[in-house]
Amino acid sequence: MLRMLFVVAVWFAASSPMAAESLPVFHRLLAFNQQGELLVVKIKDRELWVTPGWYQNNNLTVKEGLEKLAGTYGLTISDLKLSGVFTLRMGKEQSPSTRLIYLANTQGQGDILPEGIDKIAWQPLTEALQTINLAHIRYQVKQIIANPQTVWGGTQKMRWEEGINRFEVVEDFYPLFAKD
Repeated sequence: MLRMLFVVAVWFAASSPMAAESLPVFHRLLAFNQQGELLVVKIKDRELWVTPGWYQNNNLTVKEGLEKLAGTYGLTISDLKLSGVFTLRMGKEQSPSTRLIYLANTQGQGDILPEGIDKIAWQPLTEALQTINLAHIRYQVKQIIANPQTVWGGTQKMRWEEGINRFEVVEDFYPLFAKD
């Protein structure tokens, strides 16, 4: 029962109009193909490799948004599981945002380049973790993959200094609850 209340509270916070205006919510998708490879993408006109994601808006539910995100790459998703609920403090002001990370299996080629993306690659996990070059994302993904039966919480800081991405742990990972 407590787990259900937590999930409802996260969903409500992520999809409420006030949340979209006051606290940005970003949904990150860890999409795995049938070979167990992780989808990584290069952001257009930047040397940033990440996993796909989108900011919550008032137009889509979380599930609709994740399905639409996958569809922009030519994928459908299944076995969608919330795996991380993190706070990320960003920039000079250290403005907070909520980061929700999901694991999913995919079907389809995943070879379509959506707007804002220069390149996509399906990579074995160890290679993908080397390719992802934002430290806070790599840190979160490692924890989720190493412990997939738990939904994790924690807080990190991220900022840019002279073109270099800096990362700091504010709160160590802590388990929110075990997955079914």
